[in-house]
Amino acid sequence: MSVITIRFTNTMEQKNCTSCGLNFTIYDEDLKFYEKVSPQFNGQKCLLPSPTLCPDCRQQRRLSWRNERSLYKRTCDFTKKNIISMYSPDKPVKVYSNDIWWSDKWDPMEYGRDFDFFRPFFEQFAELQKEVPRIALFQKNAENSEYVNHCDDLKNCYLTVDTGFSEDVFYSKWIIKCRDLADTFQMEDAELCYETQYSVGNFNCIYTFLSDYSNDCVFLFSSDHCSNCIFSHNINHKKYYIFNKPASEQVYLEMRNNMKSYKKFEKYRSRFIDMLNTKAIHRANTFIRAEDCTGEYMYNCKNIKDSFDVIESQDCRYCYDAGHMKDCYDAYENAFNCELQYDCHACNRGVSTLFCHVSYDVNNMIYSDSCHNSSDLFGCIGLRHKKYCILNKQYTKEQYEELVPKIIEHMRRTGEWGEFFPVKLSPFAYNETVAMEYYPITKEQALSKEFKWFDNDSKNYFPQTYQIPDNIDDVPDSISNEVLSCINCQNNYRIIAPELKLYKKIGVPIPRKCPDCRHLDRMALSTPRKLFDNNCKNCGKKIRTSFSPDRPDIVYCEDCYRQYTY
Repeated sequence: MSVITIRFTNTMEQKNCTSCGLNFTIYDEDLKFYEKVSPQFNGQKCLLPSPTLCPDCRQQRRLSWRNERSLYKRTCDFTKKNIISMYSPDKPVKVYSNDIWWSDKWDPMEYGRDFDFFRPFFEQFAELQKEVPRIALFQKNAENSEYVNHCDDLKNCYLTVDTGFSEDVFYSKWIIKCRDLADTFQMEDAELCYETQYSVGNFNCIYTFLSDYSNDCVFLFSSDHCSNCIFSHNINHKKYYIFNKPASEQVYLEMRNNMKSYKKFEKYRSRFIDMLNTKAIHRANTFIRAEDCTGEYMYNCKNIKDSFDVIESQDCRYCYDAGHMKDCYDAYENAFNCELQYDCHACNRGVSTLFCHVSYDVNNMIYSDSCHNSSDLFGCIGLRHKKYCILNKQYTKEQYEELVPKIIEHMRRTGEWGEFFPVKLSPFAYNETVAMEYYPITKEQALSKEFKWFDNDSKNYFPQTYQIPDNIDDVPDSISNEVLSCINCQNNYRIIAPELKLYKKIGVPIPRKCPDCRHLDRMALSTPRKLFDNNCKNCGKKIRTSFSPDRPDIVYCEDCYRQYTY
């Protein structure tokens, strides 16, 4: 396949978003990309229009289809056995346990139907959604890890998402090849860590951010190859440093032992956050071997624009939490040899995929959902190892290539062609999805837009009757039998036995907030996924960064940051 490298210039067109009303830009290179990925049948291209939604509203649509953390007990519609699922029992969809869904005990082709040119496409797709069974959880090879989602190859993990090849990981997200972690985010090759983010190769660390290959460190920021350091920032290759100054081993051990106390730990945590906001030096953009890129958190990337948390990718725009991509636009959680994707969610190993949802090892796919190891599908759900199907009905290659352009033209007339599935078609309630984390709205706002909403008001929260000891050393194993209440939202939560064992091993107190509130606290420590015009606090140079000018953070351009870091 020949690849045309996209280079971004200043040629642009201004549009108003049909959802939020804000002005956004369509670049000349964007138009070239839309033409490039437009599907072709019998030598004729079905051109994609430029989007009517701004990048944020397009991302909001995709996120509204991703439920990561809301898990429920319900019944498998095939075996009638109790299962854990991302679909609450009230959802009007069929749900099969993972082993049944992947088996040959049912055939998604049985739900196939003809396309009706007198009705909108999305209306017909919604009817198919209610018939084709959905998989309970996105997980594979999960040993003793019942409560995990979007995960692969795990052992003894609990309430963890976006994680692979890991063991004994709790309440964490985006973890690769790690073990013994709790409340962590974006970690690789790490062990014995707690509340640590965006770091690689760490051992026995607590609250270390953007600090790689460090061990026995607590409250460390933007510091690599350090050991036995506390409350320090922007240092490298240091040992026994406290508040960015050399310290004795005895002072280090005394302060480290204080971390076992909840009261003292909370004071330290507040002091660390203050250090991040007022003393630490932040890079304008956290780029590692990233060439000609704009956005935040890029690793081994080239020509990636307006994107966040992207690794090993090239020639992409508006991509988030993604990796190993080439020539892709508007992708969320897509990874591993993805090419020529547009407006897709979690389509790993997908080539030439348009407006698709969680479909792996696919190519030439359009408007399909949960289809795997397939190609040349349009409007299909739940198919595996299939080709030339429309609405789950089989066609010949000739029939498929004749019918699809007619459907696209029909969708063009109904105003449906060219953007991801509408939010109202999502099988989840808006407040169950990742969209609520990045684009929070009220129930009234959601319902006014015809978004679904999940009410949990009838749930009874039990008051906490157990007094948690201040020091982790004093916490008995019996705490795993107690019902705790979050000091923030009053939601009940519990401490499982492996989790307690990890806290004692690391030496941190029992958390007083529930996992959901702790997750939101971690999110609040990151900058928003937006770019602002700002100035380097050292030299005054203009920078484009995720740090807005009204924040107190000290932000340096790349040149000044490199000169400062020692």
